Amino acid sequence: MEHKQVSLGDRFAELAVILITVIALTLGWFYKSSIENASVPFEAEGITANAPKGWLQVGASGEELFRSVDINSSGFGATYVIRQVAISSEATTSEVASLVVLEHAQSLVAFRMLDQQEVIDRNGRNAYMIDYVFVESNPDVTHAAFPSVVHGTDLVYLNGDRAIVVSFQADEKNYDLDLGRFHLFLESIKF
Repeated sequence: MEHKQVSLGDRFAELAVILITVIALTLGWFYKSSIENASVPFEAEGITANAPKGWLQVGASGEELFRSVDINSSGFGATYVIRQVAISSEATTSEVASLVVLEHAQSLVAFRMLDQQEVIDRNGRNAYMIDYVFVESNPDVTHAAFPSVVHGTDLVYLNGDRAIVVSFQADEKNYDLDLGRFHLFLESIKF
């Protein structure tokens, strides 16, 4: 059996291909991350945030100051909502959270609360977290699609004579995948 002599140029070419591949994959990952984490500023009623770029943005209506929906999600699109609720100065977060739960129970199909507790968010602010699920079904009976189980989390903050409710809702299958991006959004909220 004959041994083929590997030249220095061949060895350099093999190493160069490996190095260029690793560099290209790293640059591609950074580019993908920058696109996914791109944001646009939002401001209303003294609340600022960085909303995900490329999501459908809906303007203010009633208590709702902000709504953003990921139109590229499969199933129920990941949704962020910021709304403010007028409260008395004596109201507690648990009382406001009870009101939010009652509203959800009246307006969401098959609503079930999974958990509720006082928490400290990533910015060090006191909040009341409500974790829940509901079923989202297209009301058009001619639309042949299975209903989606939606997992949601609301964070209730007291801010003077108003409560700020920040909501995250996503298809139950994608909830954990989208949660990290919601935490980035939550960190950007200032009031």
